[in-house]
Amino acid sequence: MTTQSNKSLRDYIMKANISENHERIIRNLFNALFVEQQEGHVIDHTPNISDIMTLDLNQIQWLLIKRRESDYSQDDILDALKGLEVPKMIIDRNNGVTHTYSGFNGQPIAAIRLDYSKPAKTDELAEELAQIDLGGAPADEIDKCDASRRWIERAMYLEESHIEQQDTIQSLRTIIIDMAETLHVADPNARISMTSSDLLDLVHSQKDMSDNAF
Repeated sequence: MTTQSNKSLRDYIMKANISENHERIIRNLFNALFVEQQEGHVIDHTPNISDIMTLDLNQIQWLLIKRRESDYSQDDILDALKGLEVPKMIIDRNNGVTHTYSGFNGQPIAAIRLDYSKPAKTDELAEELAQIDLGGAPADEIDKCDASRRWIERAMYLEESHIEQQDTIQSLRTIIIDMAETLHVADPNARISMTSSDLLDLVHSQKDMSDNAF
């Protein structure tokens, strides 16, 4: 079983401000994963999810030692992966590590998830701003300071809305993956039956759900 084609181990992008040490760790890590995959070993523990690659933190730390790259600590690996622009590391309340089960063999793993999905399509900011009605007065009668303030406020509102939507999408994706993995271990034939409203309630709930998988 191999990683699906859209989860490329060669096409990754690091953030511009990443440190040289973290850049080295990422380069060594993806190279080791690529070699391991080419040799027929499983490195993706969510093989049936097209845009999420799940890595086992313990496995990749051992793999870096095995490939004689270096003996990096798990914290070093996690900090380095946060420097990825594409794919993005999914960072949750556990700082990016989720103790769950492998979708490959059902064994417990310390999971790190990389998100290969493309950003949700949103209207261009300029197009949104162009539709704002600033009033019917001639341009030379509009108070320029007031107009500029309204443009800035609208831009900030659109940016905040986009961030909230992305956070909700990421939270939903994490919940669905955890539920699917838990169900797979309990019953490989089980199916999730929840409405979008149910999932949103989970995302926005203030209750501690750590003791309840659903």
